[in-house]
Amino acid sequence: MSGPDLGRTHARMLRVSTLALTLEAGAALAVLMVVGLTTEPAPGDETAGGGLILLALPFVATFGILAAFAVSAVLVLPVVLLGEDLGRKFGGRPVWWQLSLAALAGALLAPLVGVWGWLAGWAVLAVAALLTRQARQGYFVSLLLWGTLAVVSVFTVGGIVLYAQG
Repeated sequence: MSGPDLGRTHARMLRVSTLALTLEAGAALAVLMVVGLTTEPAPGDETAGGGLILLALPFVATFGILAAFAVSAVLVLPVVLLGEDLGRKFGGRPVWWQLSLAALAGALLAPLVGVWGWLAGWAVLAVAALLTRQARQGYFVSLLLWGTLAVVSVFTVGGIVLYAQG
């Protein structure tokens, strides 16, 4: 009989990848909120319904986590595992293969949203893949704590910027 598995498993990788994508979405939401609050609304735009948006946030978050889980299973895990296999087979560091594969997967968005969408897709997949590589026992909790601290810091800095602008 062997002891508990402390190494990297597919389930741990999937959990870490989903958490990484969720944290990235939280940081992006913070940045978009600050940018949205610093710009003037276009004439004729309705700005009512802010309270209803707050009521809808738990439902949106649930669907966001499900989407992050799907992206993790379909894109991030194959990028990590295939990058490691290519690194073993053709040489080189696996991280460069993973970054190249993330760029290739991000290119799938280029026809839909252009070059900026490709860059955003590459950045999201690359960060998630790099964070998923170290998915070992106890890594999820440390990523959760440090990632939450990072997202709260982005919200705090955004609030300070909004306050400083008056």
